[in-house]
Amino acid sequence: MHTGIRYRSKLPVNWPVSDTGTAAGFTLVETMVAGTLLVSLSLVAALWLAGVSDLWWTATTQGEVRRAAQQAMNRMVDELRSATRTAIGSPPNASIPAAPGNTAATFYLPADEDGNGLIIDAVGNTEWDTPNPVQYAYVPAQRQLVRIQGGQQRILANDIAAISFEDALLNPALYQNEMKITLTMQRTTPQRRTVSATAVEIVKLRN
Repeated sequence: MHTGIRYRSKLPVNWPVSDTGTAAGFTLVETMVAGTLLVSLSLVAALWLAGVSDLWWTATTQGEVRRAAQQAMNRMVDELRSATRTAIGSPPNASIPAAPGNTAATFYLPADEDGNGLIIDAVGNTEWDTPNPVQYAYVPAQRQLVRIQGGQQRILANDIAAISFEDALLNPALYQNEMKITLTMQRTTPQRRTVSATAVEIVKLRN
């Protein structure tokens, strides 16, 4: 039954109407603006994540380098504490080339030379393995620190950027039975950042 009531649309005059009779969606400009904002936010997020990753890798690699440098230093110090002193005398003493070639050190270790099961002879002197000197040497091409004895070479550490050995002749501040070692290790992160760590020790050799 017709009531005579007429319904009028509440849409503003000239409001675009879709094919389904509803108001039109985003305009092209609005879509472009929204897309630009999304790309910008994605870029900011990517840069932030890259920065966090870079910071994490740098901190992690720095910690690894510090530990590795100290471990290499500890290996040398532990052995050098039993080595011949640098004072002039007998047996042959530890020797270090003059600077700037002081990237190697040669020394001798105790040994049971008379076969009595001790490294001390009958008069109380230390017996030294003079036929088999030990050498620590830096190999720049491979960035390695190596230990050489009896024709056998063993790698003590990799990623070595620099190393120097000093005795009282090179460094008057040292005592005759002391050797100073300065070791710098260097690595590169996946983001191509270079990190390094330096370990320094003054070790007292056996008197």
